[in-house]
Order: sequence, then structure tokens, then C-alpha cells
Amino acid sequence: MFTMVSTFVLLQLCASVVAATNENFQNTRNCETSTFTAPVIPGAKVLSITAKERRNVDIPAAIASFQPLSDLNFCEIKVYLAHLGANDRVLVETWLPLSQDLWNDRFQATGGGAWATGMLDIALGPAIASGYAASSTDGGHPFDFFTPDWMLNENKSINWDLVHNFATRSLADQVYVGKSLTEQFYGRQPRYSYWNGCSQGGRQGYTVAQRYPGLLDGVLAAAPALKLPNVIMSGIWPIVAMHEAGTLVSNCEFSWFASKALEECDILDGAKDGVIGNPEACTFDPLRLVGQKMECSGHKIEVTGAMADAVRNVHRGPTTPFGINVFPGVPYGTPLNAFLNVTIDSNGVRTLNDPGVLDVFPRTILLKDSNFNVSKLNTSEYFALWVQANEEYGWILNTEHSDLSAFRDTGARLLSWHGINDPIIPYQNTVKYRQHVEREMGGAKAVDNFFRLFLAPGVEHCGLGAGAVPKDPLESLLGWVERGEPPETLTSETRNQDGELVTRDLCRYPRVPKYLAIGDINKASSWSCEGVDGAEEGDFAGGLKDGLKQAGLGWD
Repeated sequence: MFTMVSTFVLLQLCASVVAATNENFQNTRNCETSTFTAPVIPGAKVLSITAKERRNVDIPAAIASFQPLSDLNFCEIKVYLAHLGANDRVLVETWLPLSQDLWNDRFQATGGGAWATGMLDIALGPAIASGYAASSTDGGHPFDFFTPDWMLNENKSINWDLVHNFATRSLADQVYVGKSLTEQFYGRQPRYSYWNGCSQGGRQGYTVAQRYPGLLDGVLAAAPALKLPNVIMSGIWPIVAMHEAGTLVSNCEFSWFASKALEECDILDGAKDGVIGNPEACTFDPLRLVGQKMECSGHKIEVTGAMADAVRNVHRGPTTPFGINVFPGVPYGTPLNAFLNVTIDSNGVRTLNDPGVLDVFPRTILLKDSNFNVSKLNTSEYFALWVQANEEYGWILNTEHSDLSAFRDTGARLLSWHGINDPIIPYQNTVKYRQHVEREMGGAKAVDNFFRLFLAPGVEHCGLGAGAVPKDPLESLLGWVERGEPPETLTSETRNQDGELVTRDLCRYPRVPKYLAIGDINKASSWSCEGVDGAEEGDFAGGLKDGLKQAGLGWD
């Protein structure tokens, strides 16, 4: 009797295994165009679908924060679509692991960067390597990382269809397309769906949370370019500030001031580790260095009042002739040579070299004047362009809606981090948005239930710098969404100048790091997070008048 029962159970088990194997085989379709049908995309129609199997694909390290990838195997599906009433042709590219065994049951929508709506292979590679089904989009325009020329029609008028795609529309398109194709290929919907992006991709993540609640379960948005027109215009502020001060400050001199700020403020978090842990506690003032001397380009240079004033105004951020600071600057200690390029020749002559991408938006889009010279702008002219940028583009390029109740009510989660020494997008821009959400939605504790922000001391734009960079923030978001484990810290690491591993646990805003005065300063266990969880209302610095708000000169 026992033998008969055991045999029966064994046969049943074998049948279950065979059935599961057959189901797995059936649910993973062939990677062929005929496998897929047109996804339903609100406000758009599908023009074409093509699918093909890709094997042994290598993705180079096109961006320093990405690692090269090799031998990727996936199903590549390209969907071209057009929006109703628009003259566009938009690519949404989706990559799918070739079998369910390789798929982690999740979907990832990937963000763009700078003026690229999507990063395509650069972003899809890491996603597919981690087992995700993933999508990206070109927004209907050529991949152009550094210039927005695609915004112009041949007659120099603005192609608002493409701007709309870039700002909002294509972000949702790629999710609708990607999730539909994923379900068609595997026979079931993804269990969870996420956004992953930094910089422009970070802004896009916030846009998805604000405008398309319910579309995704979690959003990872780093260094977001919130209030995009202001971010763009703030990039040329250092040139204006130096022009008004009547002096050019060289890269070497800015680096010297940064080193002096580090000497003064590094110890404020309890340890000299080459990073200013809490720049808000730093009271460094360049004017105190007037009369001191440095060496740059073989010259002994004395700090003048004009030089110190220029440095202070650069770090303060865009400030009107009436003394109103309308956008945050970057903290002292932040390197400014990412775009600025002032040199001193052997005769001591200072030259502002080609500002590169800094002035491309006002030159190409605002003024449509190829002869525009940013170095000649005075403060009044600069803010006239600031107002123009916000009046013409703020309505579509700003990502500032502070009522996230619809996003919260879907049960979704928003995890964001920002490098404190980001020279391109000031971290305080993200902090101010977070504070505004707190004011709108019941205070810091209430907001922490669905939106958490982490600041990374010493980290520059989306990575690099002297500070520890988040190691796997997407995994922290997964733990929050899927297991109900809200992150208190983010595991981060880097290598110091001696090549030693440095680990840190980034603090949840508004807490700040503090060395415990015992243990190895390179180890996260020797540090704690100091401060309260936050007041019931954020310490929002604002109060600008209605006219300035409408002009985009500050937060509403």
C-alpha cells in the first residue's frame, strides 16, 4: 500500500513538473515580429512593430557611472508610434530576457539624460543584465545629449509636439508599450514595475509620480532636474556673476577656494575625511581670504575683493539686482570646472574659453541667435532671459506639482537621492521641492511614508566625486515596495585617494552624518545619522511675490 501511494505521489509530482515546464515554454514566446500585437497607448497609434533576437551584445561604458557589459542576450522589440494630431514618429525600444528563467518578474522604465528623452542601449543594458524587462524611448527626435536643436522646425519655430514628448508624453508611452510587450512575451504581467533615472531621468521620474500616478509601483529618481528652465539658466550664472564683479576667476583659483572651504568645514561632521558632510553648517566666507596668496599657472596671485566677491556670488546662486536669490547655488567645496573654463596664460591674461553647452539653450531656443555671447550678459539682461525661459517653457518643462496624494494613494513609493556637491543641478533644488511637498501634505513624517530623500556628501552629478555613491538604491526601493521595508539609510561606497574602500550609510533627509569619534573613519559603522526626523512643516525658504512666482523667479 505504501509503495502504491508513494508511486502515485511521485507520478503526480512529475506531472506537475512537466506541466510547469510546458507552461514556462508556452509562456515564453518566440522572439519574432509575429509574436507581438500593437499595444494600447492612450492618445497614440502604433505605426510598426519589429522584433528580433539579440545575442552576445556588448554595451560600452559610455558614461563614467556605468560599467561596461558583455554577452547580453535578449529579445529586442522596436515599436514606432505617432500621437494623435501630432506630426511625430516616436521609437519605444523594449528589451526582454529570452526566457522566464532569466526574467525577474519586474519591468523597468528607464530615463534619459540632458537633452536626450531616453538613453536607449546605455540604460537598457544594465536593466536587462539585472533581469528586468525594460524600455526606453527617443521621444521622436535624434539622440542628442548636449543640444536641443531638435526642438526647432526648419523655419526655426518650436516643434511643440517633440517638446511635449520630451517633457511628459513619451515617459508614459514607454511604460504602456513596455508592460504590454512584456505580458505578451511571458504570458503574464510584471509583478512590479519601476522607474529608474538620474538627472533628466530624475526629473522624468518625478514627472511620472506627479502626472501618471498608478502607472508604476516605484520611482527611483536621482539628481532630478526639477524646474528645468531654472536649472538650465543657472548654469550660466557663474559667467554673469564674474562679469558683474569685473573679474574672471580661473579654474585653478576656484579649486583653491574649494580647498580652503574644505580645510575649514571638513571637521564639522567630526572627521577629516575630505568631504564636507553638512554644508549648511559651513560658514566659510571667501571675503575672509582677501590678501592671501596662491599659485596658479606659474603666477603668484593675491586674492582681491572682486575675486572673493565673484566666488561668493557664484556659490550663492542667481540673485536679482534687488538682492532676491531666486535659485540655489552649489555649496563651497564643489568643483566648478565641469563647464567653466577660465585660464591664465604666461603673461597673466585671463580668458573665458568656449562655454560649450552652457549657453546653447538661450542661444538656440530663446534668442535663435548664433552670435549670442554669454560672456557679455549683465545681470538685468540675464534675468530678462530667465523670465523669458519660464514664461515660454516653464508651463511644460517644470516639474513642481507638490500634491502627490494621487501617487501616495496608489501605494507607490518615490525614492530620491542627490549628490551634495553636484555642480550641475544644485542639491538644494531637490530639498526645496521636498520641503514644499511637506507643506502641502502634512509634514515630514507623513511624506516619509511614500517619499524619501537621501543626500550624498561629496558626490557630484549622478556619481563621482570624493563622497560615497549609493551602491544599489533600486534594491532599496524594491525592499520598500515589495517587502514594506522603508529605507532608513542607503548603502554607499567609494575609493579614497589611497585606493582604500570607503563605506557610508547615507542619511535619510533631513538627518546628517556624524562621526562617532571611535573606529575607522572609512567604515560606515563608525558613523551615525544625527538630527530629528523633521518638523511637521518643512523649513521652506521662499516668500517671493506673486509676480516673481509667475515669472519663475523662485518656488511658488
